[in-house]
Amino acid sequence: MKVKLENIALQIEQGLLQLQDVITSLETGESQTWAFPIGEGEYPPNRWYAASRHTPDGPGYRHVGLDLNLDVSPWGDIERILGLSVFALADGVVTYYTSNWSGVPMIVIMHEHKGKPLWVRYAHITPIVKLGDTIKVGQRLGGFANWTGADGGDHLHLDMATSAYTREWIGNAPFIDPVPILNEHLDPDIVYMMLTRGM
Repeated sequence: MKVKLENIALQIEQGLLQLQDVITSLETGESQTWAFPIGEGEYPPNRWYAASRHTPDGPGYRHVGLDLNLDVSPWGDIERILGLSVFALADGVVTYYTSNWSGVPMIVIMHEHKGKPLWVRYAHITPIVKLGDTIKVGQRLGGFANWTGADGGDHLHLDMATSAYTREWIGNAPFIDPVPILNEHLDPDIVYMMLTRGM
């Protein structure tokens, strides 16, 4: 038990050091470029759509953020069948990881927006990164997980908050609408097309 706790403490310490490195690079403006979290090869971002969008203060159930799908038949599990990837929006560090978020893996990466930390959840994926990893913009984070939830079909769930993730995040996190932020850093025409195609 003591050895396990020491290992956990070491991982936390290493993660904090990496986090400080990321913050320093963000403060010095080394990289402010963002990338779409989906889209590659013959399936670029303009072939994807937002299957659902729920803002933090909007009507309906407590689903926040966007669900992103490829607009190619057969819809449902095509992303995993094609072996497509999920990519990092921007530079950052992995601050949370679980292999069981409603039955599938999920990670949270701390990025930066307007000089402040921004925590982004990438869910329903099969991560190849781990807690504490320093991430570069456009870096491959993994593939699509086999999602069998009520809404059906593989997809990337992407949402954003202004505080660090905990297991209690769903109930009280300060979620923010990701669309205005995506519009600031990515091609707003493609973001708009994703929304109008899927809504």
